[in-house]
Amino acid sequence: MKPVFHDNHTLFTEARLHVNDDIFIADRMIIDTCAPFTKLSLKKGREMGLTEGVTEMTIHSFSVGPLKVSEFTVQFEDIEADGIIGLDFLKKTGAKINLDAMTISSSRT
Repeated sequence: MKPVFHDNHTLFTEARLHVNDDIFIADRMIIDTCAPFTKLSLKKGREMGLTEGVTEMTIHSFSVGPLKVSEFTVQFEDIEADGIIGLDFLKKTGAKINLDAMTISSSRT
């Protein structure tokens, strides 16, 4: 289970990104069940070594607490939050969002 929090009517959580041999933490990831794809901000992309003009990248792994997808493709967009967790990740992991407990976990455990 991973805690989620809300700010200004938006759900957020933290994600861990494994890129090459480096680990990056994105602590303001929006959870958006209407977004088809997971996206990272251009700012976070630059921290990860994103080359100018690149719009997507396959990273070694993307995880939110116990939820993890290996060889996961993320898109990049000019957004204020660190990124958006979309349905591609939520469906692959069987994510379950519990708004009473304010957690995200897997429905498969």
